[in-house]
Amino acid sequence: MNAIPAQLPFRVEFDAATGQLVVWKIFGNPPRQTTRRTPIPSLEALAAEVAVHRHEAFLQHSLAQTLASAAVKHLGADPQHLEAAVKALSDPTSTVPVSQILRRGTVAPPQSG
Repeated sequence: MNAIPAQLPFRVEFDAATGQLVVWKIFGNPPRQTTRRTPIPSLEALAAEVAVHRHEAFLQHSLAQTLASAAVKHLGADPQHLEAAVKALSDPTSTVPVSQILRRGTVAPPQSG
């Protein structure tokens, strides 16, 4: 079974004419979508870009964990319901209101019968 690659708002290509990697970043949605081209001129510059993105990812992850812990401690959130709500927000097919998930957890689909 082949997995469908995720649609990401960027792509990286090699420009053989210049010998550089080029990052294409896509912002917005059509018809107001913008694409920016950023060449990476050297291996040293690439190493710096990787370090910056890894550092930002670490900080973002740490902030997310701290926010979740604070929600449980100070707002009385149920950790499992909070995680289910976060996953629902990341799922474009989810139709269950986040407030409903936070109050009662994951809602089972209606049963026909």
